[in-house]
Amino acid sequence: MHLRLRHCLLLLISLPTFAQKVEDNLHFTSSKQQKIAVYKGTIIVNGNKTFKFATDDIVYKSKRNRLVEDGGNVFLFLEVNRSPAKNILYVFGINNSVADSLMTAVASDIKDFDHDEILEFGGSELTQAYPSADSMYYVASKFYEFKKGRIVPDEAYTEKIDRKVNGVYIPNATSNTVIRKPKGRP
Repeated sequence: MHLRLRHCLLLLISLPTFAQKVEDNLHFTSSKQQKIAVYKGTIIVNGNKTFKFATDDIVYKSKRNRLVEDGGNVFLFLEVNRSPAKNILYVFGINNSVADSLMTAVASDIKDFDHDEILEFGGSELTQAYPSADSMYYVASKFYEFKKGRIVPDEAYTEKIDRKVNGVYIPNATSNTVIRKPKGRP
């Protein structure tokens, strides 16, 4: 009886150690030996607090959280939860112990999508269903790539994906742009 009670008591005492710890920090080191930490919504570069998110919606366990170095520049990518919409990537330039917010994009992997040996990222937002069976809202995408240490729009890949999804490419389409449904699309 005492042995069983002892085991139950030990189990109750040890339960908090089995509870999952919420991960709220990330650590990176650039090739320039810059130490970058993200802790509870704050970006710290070489010990300096350089950026604080209004709310800590960072998806800390995301594989998309990473450093990318191109042309001598260092870029920090952080995935942020935007539920119920698609998550987004915040992109920061890391320079002189400062994290400078550069842009946001639809959260995606950072890889060579179009096989041109240049990394790309981006995508398209969710759209509402259009009430007519033969039409739909245009699903505009936006992709970016790295060029000579800068992030620039990848117009060619954006056009390719828009044509594939929509059957047509409309460069400055808005979320209200309505098009005919492409053949083969439900």
